[in-house]
Amino acid sequence: MPKTESTGKTILKTDGKAKSSSSDIKIRSSSTSKEPFRFSKHVQTRSMSVAKPLATRDSYENEMLESNSIDRHNDFEAQEAESKFLNDDEELKMLQNESFQDDFYDNSENEDFNQAENGQVKNLKNFVDDTNLDNISFCSDDTVDLLQEAKNYLHKKDHLEESERILKTDLKYNTTLISSSFEIKMSNSRIDTKKTPTKNEEEKSKDFSCKAIYLDNCRKQKTIPASYFLRHMNDPVLSMKHHGLGAPGMRPVSAALMNNSIVAKLDLSDNWLGPEGAQYISKMLKENCFITELNLSDNNFSSNGCESLRDVLKTNNSITHLTMRGNKFNDGSAPFWAEIISNTIKIEFLDLSHNNFGEESGKILGPAIAENISIKTLNLSWNNIRRKGAVAIAKGLGANSVIKSFDIGWNGFSQDGCKTLLKSLKENETLEELDLTNNRIATEGAVYIAKSLIANQTMRILKMGLNPMESAGCFSIIKALQKNQNTKMEFIDFSEIIVDKYFKDEFKNFQANFPHIQVKTGCDGIKLKPKIKINPIFKLRNFIEKHQIKLIDFFNKFDKDGSMSVSREEFKIGILELGVRFSQEEIDQLIDELDPDGDGEINYSSLKDKIMRI
Repeated sequence: MPKTESTGKTILKTDGKAKSSSSDIKIRSSSTSKEPFRFSKHVQTRSMSVAKPLATRDSYENEMLESNSIDRHNDFEAQEAESKFLNDDEELKMLQNESFQDDFYDNSENEDFNQAENGQVKNLKNFVDDTNLDNISFCSDDTVDLLQEAKNYLHKKDHLEESERILKTDLKYNTTLISSSFEIKMSNSRIDTKKTPTKNEEEKSKDFSCKAIYLDNCRKQKTIPASYFLRHMNDPVLSMKHHGLGAPGMRPVSAALMNNSIVAKLDLSDNWLGPEGAQYISKMLKENCFITELNLSDNNFSSNGCESLRDVLKTNNSITHLTMRGNKFNDGSAPFWAEIISNTIKIEFLDLSHNNFGEESGKILGPAIAENISIKTLNLSWNNIRRKGAVAIAKGLGANSVIKSFDIGWNGFSQDGCKTLLKSLKENETLEELDLTNNRIATEGAVYIAKSLIANQTMRILKMGLNPMESAGCFSIIKALQKNQNTKMEFIDFSEIIVDKYFKDEFKNFQANFPHIQVKTGCDGIKLKPKIKINPIFKLRNFIEKHQIKLIDFFNKFDKDGSMSVSREEFKIGILELGVRFSQEEIDQLIDELDPDGDGEINYSSLKDKIMRI
């Protein structure tokens, strides 16, 4: 055996001598060949197998492009073809199997070859890795070229294997993606076959109940829903007073009530809705035609809110009772209300009390009252209507032929307004109740009212309390009613007016003629404190001391005969002559005390004892 200095060289020489295989012969023959040796000719490769999947992938992409073009030109036929193709589960499985059973990955065909090849390649790789190509100078150039080409081959093979793995992964992913896209197209085609709902059908499917509309608007406005409204929105009588809704809370409420056909009486008083809330109410009333009684008191509408409500109220055909008290309406609001009062044909009850209507408002509202044909109850109390405004209101009342109850209390009618009422009440044939409480009516104004009652045959209730007309004004009214045998009067209110005995005496005659008429005065229900009874002996002593008369001298004026004893009649006459202010009851009481034994004689000694004890 030759000596070995290098393991690599020894192995090379040993292999060269020991082995006389066909591969060794091929190597030696290549050194004398003119054609350069190519290792790839002697080692089987799978370059064709690699090219095949690439071609398969290109063909697949071309097919997809063609399919897309078909979809663009005839989408309906393509979807129908795909749906028919995918409806068959067996065909779908075959498509998936074909994608994964590509020739490039069919290991079953070349299983034996692959095992042999893998063994050769493994040995060759170990040999090349253990050989240092830079330190084999003893080898021929062909040997070195052969080893270099083997190394390049192994490098290319590793690169090809990596490419195969990537292609395999990509193709598997693409196949799965294709299958998913087919399933999506199939589901879309099935959905498309169903009838697509139209816009009208979608609107019909929505929930248009009051509750759903209210909650939806609350979400949009970011407003907390009112639980009380949710519980009672379908009640005939809905009272939402003192809930503090404000304009933001009123918006969803008005939206929900637009289509409500159940609520007939709505109370939204004291919610501080303001002019903005009045706009929402106006929109609601344009759609709702079922509310008959509406209370919007204490909401601070002012003139701006009144302007928003004007158009809908003057044409509304459902509201019969409207309460708008305490909304800060002033002279600027009067034109809007005048237009409403003149044009409404449905409102029967209108309450505009506790506002700020002044003299100018009276001038504007008076003609409107004269033109109205529907209002039966009108309340203008607690305003500032006076002077010329009061005169205009009184004229309008005289021309009106519908109003049955008119409350103008707590204003300033005074004498001017009452003078106009004299003529109006004579002409009016419908007014049954008139409230003139606290209108600065003095005795002169009461006389004007009294004169109008002589001819009036419709008035049933007259309220004139808290006026400075005193007992004389009350007397003139009941005196005038006695002259009207056809009067329909049932109740007269003179509250807080103190009447004297002359009125009481006349009232007795009045009750005898009209027992059915009730009269209330300021003296009714007042219990006078009983007078404190003073002992007549004490009263007699004060008289004697005041006039500085001695007791013996006082008694001697009664005792004419000087017997120091007088009779009852003599004592009584003497007391009256001296000017002592005793009532008959007090004189009798004094005599009874001075004659304790009842013998009819009063002694000086008994008188002295009684006076000295007090």
